[in-house]
Amino acid sequence: MIPFRLATPTRRINPSKNPTGDNWAQHKPDLRLDFNSRCGYCDSFDGFRHTYYEVDHFIPKDFFKPLGNISVTDYRNLVYSCKFCNNSKRAKWPTQREDIHNDGTEGFEDPASALYDTHFYRTADGGIMWQSTVGKWMFKHAFYFDKRQSSIKILWNLNKLKLIIDSLIVILNGMDKDSNDYKKLKTKISEFSLEYYLFHKELIEFYG
Repeated sequence: MIPFRLATPTRRINPSKNPTGDNWAQHKPDLRLDFNSRCGYCDSFDGFRHTYYEVDHFIPKDFFKPLGNISVTDYRNLVYSCKFCNNSKRAKWPTQREDIHNDGTEGFEDPASALYDTHFYRTADGGIMWQSTVGKWMFKHAFYFDKRQSSIKILWNLNKLKLIIDSLIVILNGMDKDSNDYKKLKTKISEFSLEYYLFHKELIEFYG
């Protein structure tokens, strides 16, 4: 079983912007940094240009706006989200309570919490699988991870290869270019780069 995420997002206490009105999108640069350039819900890296990344209201604004207790620009309620997760989640909020995110069976977990990781894990090929009752509900009824597994796996493998290649290049740059170890490592990087290219080609073909 592979952990769902490498790191848990942490929302900053003092955002760099103080937007008014309906300008919650002004928080996007801060959210992108705080969520490690990944969708808060599916953890897909935003560097592959496969979709737009947006600012989602964790507790849906359609639910809380009539109550007037939460501002639409409240940073504590915002999530950096890919368009697929944002569109799938929409205004779903089973508990109908601002102070209760889930009832142990249905509902959500704030992705900027380590508890979110307890609901999912990664399969060996990068797919997402649920490991709790609430995780199963989010998996099947909120984000439809079951219907998105092909793209989720491609994106996970692409990012895994990117991280490997980046780390090996750092090591390579500190080596003697005339050494055998340098040549061996350079060959290994080329092998990973070819694998990366093939996954990226698959990604382009998948999204057309």
